[in-house]
Amino acid sequence: MYIQGIIPGLVERLQDISIVGIGDRSRLEAFSWADADNVHLVDCRAGRYSLNEQLQLLLAIPRHTDLFFSPYYTIPLLYRGRFAVTVHDMSHRIVPEIIGNVKKRLYAQLMYREIRRRAAAIFTVSEFSKKELLRLTEGSLESNIYPTPLGISPDWYSASELPLVRTGQYFVCVGNVKPYKNLSRLVDAFLCVKNRVPHDLVIIGQSKGLITGESPEFFKKIEENKGRIHLTGYVSQHELLSLVGHASALIMPSLYEGFGLPPLEAMAAGTPVAVSKAASLPEVCGDAALYFDPLDGQDIAEKLVLIASDSAFTNRLREEGRRHSRGFTWDSCAELTAARIRECLKGNF
Repeated sequence: MYIQGIIPGLVERLQDISIVGIGDRSRLEAFSWADADNVHLVDCRAGRYSLNEQLQLLLAIPRHTDLFFSPYYTIPLLYRGRFAVTVHDMSHRIVPEIIGNVKKRLYAQLMYREIRRRAAAIFTVSEFSKKELLRLTEGSLESNIYPTPLGISPDWYSASELPLVRTGQYFVCVGNVKPYKNLSRLVDAFLCVKNRVPHDLVIIGQSKGLITGESPEFFKKIEENKGRIHLTGYVSQHELLSLVGHASALIMPSLYEGFGLPPLEAMAAGTPVAVSKAASLPEVCGDAALYFDPLDGQDIAEKLVLIASDSAFTNRLREEGRRHSRGFTWDSCAELTAARIRECLKGNF
């Protein structure tokens, strides 16, 4: 999503600069910006967290590159040129199920150390992520860390006008089924009030093939209540837009998020939002969301009932959410990022 959102604006604003896109060429060619006169593609398909990734990426970078920009926290460690990098969150230092993976933890620690030591510019997706980076890593500079909030695709503003994918009233939650997404507490809270609300609970997100996933007990509860709780797995973008756009509310109970784009997308669609009072979510959602304690199942349950029963309150959330969402655009993100990239190219950092 980040690459899809920011790259068109970077290509447009850096038309006088030759840009080499490194990645799966067959996927990159699907983007319209790949045809720009100043863009050249280099095929590189190495998997993450591997020696092969380090070697292939290093070989793929053109010899006379003035600045290497990584949209993710992984960088080629043996690359000795100037580079900029985006750090989305510090989950590899915080989230228990990721910390428990020794390979991922050590790999991330090495990356963060080199990023703080050598990066010309570090972009974070929120002030929260910047503070977390400073709290959890060491480095001589703070002035080269730039918060650049993410943007919302314009498609979300018309999501509620799309044909229905699901009928009836429902709450929707968007996110892969991982423990730090706190879906288990959401399910428990919903089950406590399912006889008090007419809504179903729809969870949109991948649950298969993840390195870390939810417990067997979680899936057992889903199966036992499949008439009211629906785990969709992967859905198309059209289905996602419709499901969120027609939901009674989007619920995000996460314990940790570097930014949290789904609530903003829901706001743009005119869908009321209830989120956990944790990590970056209060910063991102501001006064336009209903908050709950993510560790308190009773609090979550009470907020579900409030949304289901108070139409005046939810209408106010809709209005405030629409207004708030317009402050987050990919143009703004690209503008901030392109300006810093130009400074790096000039050596002003």
